[in-house]
Amino acid sequence: MASLDSDVYQHAMMEEHQAIMDAGVWKEVDMKDLPVGRKLVGSRWVFKVKRNSDGSVERFKTRIVAKGYSQVEGLNYDETFAPVTRYDSLCLIIALALHLGLDMSQVDIKSAFLNGDLNKEVWMMPPPGIGLDGKVLRLLKSLYALKQAPLAWFESLSSALAELGFLSCSFDPCVFISPNYNVIIVVYVDDITTVGRKSDVHKVYQHLTKHFSVTIKKGLSYLLGIEILHTATSLELRQTQYITNILTRFGMENSRPVATPIDPKAPLVKADESEPAYEKQLYQQMIGSLMYLVTCTRSDLGFLVSFLSRFSSHPLLCHHTAVKRVFQYLAGTRSTSLVYTRRLSMDIPLLITGYSDNDYASCRDPRPSVSGYVFLLNGCAISWLSKKQNSVSSSTTESEYMALATTAQQAL
Repeated sequence: MASLDSDVYQHAMMEEHQAIMDAGVWKEVDMKDLPVGRKLVGSRWVFKVKRNSDGSVERFKTRIVAKGYSQVEGLNYDETFAPVTRYDSLCLIIALALHLGLDMSQVDIKSAFLNGDLNKEVWMMPPPGIGLDGKVLRLLKSLYALKQAPLAWFESLSSALAELGFLSCSFDPCVFISPNYNVIIVVYVDDITTVGRKSDVHKVYQHLTKHFSVTIKKGLSYLLGIEILHTATSLELRQTQYITNILTRFGMENSRPVATPIDPKAPLVKADESEPAYEKQLYQQMIGSLMYLVTCTRSDLGFLVSFLSRFSSHPLLCHHTAVKRVFQYLAGTRSTSLVYTRRLSMDIPLLITGYSDNDYASCRDPRPSVSGYVFLLNGCAISWLSKKQNSVSSSTTESEYMALATTAQQAL
């Protein structure tokens, strides 16, 4: 609050407090009336700058969050798991929408977690700055950072969608399809992507506005950190801004680009335990940032990042050098994209294709089998993996993807 942005943050705090009041999240009680034996959960403010895909400021956000780490299992919460959609499911739906010529749009639920109902008694200390000194709060609905908040929100959203006949798919509980509407809904916490005919999508939006405060964004442009570019014949998924951010984070924004992500002559083997590890935490952070990139859009780095991650427990200087070369490669390929082509003819059938490979000699030590696969829907990559294992295995098989494609096409 001592920063130059204090005025906008103060305004954001007032909006957050009002949203909580409108949602009826808590009931104020005098401290002296707190039931005996109840444990109070702390709270605090969290401030964040939300940015657009080009890095510019979209808005300043504040959240009142509970100190959920002080909750007691069985007393304040039971189940906590809440699913989020897989990125390969999202890629599949995008490719399917382009094939069927459907409209794609986004819905953002404002203060989503405030819509979840609590089934356990939770008491919380009020945050500073809202004039509730001497009070305690009995939470009636979920709040950010409560252990059960994500699950409570997902159950609330699922219930609202069920009123329209939407049911979760067996392959991904965050993909919803209804026999009554020509719409597919993909949910990632409070980011909702819809695919379908305009008239049916509009009906779904009208229903959601009865339950939640929603912001509708026409078309896909920026989703889960992925930039989406539209052309006349295709749609491109890239992470230019994310690559720029991680290059800056690790001090490689001015690095010299290289043509290949690894030197094939580099002798990379596991270190002897007698050798001291070299900046282990930094190495793990760099590998983690690359894994997210591979998961979303950069399938070309799948094998290499999987290979380099094997040294995360005991990296040496040579391993750091190899990872930095990957960042140099990224510096020259920031705009590399996944390209999803639009259907140019109504006669083109829906075709899913899979490729897999085993390589038993790529690793010098201890020469494990390196398996990999990629699945494509009409030439558009929707799922990929490179992993050290004995055989290609995945929670998602070709038959499951075929079942999804068939089910979705029939529903639409």
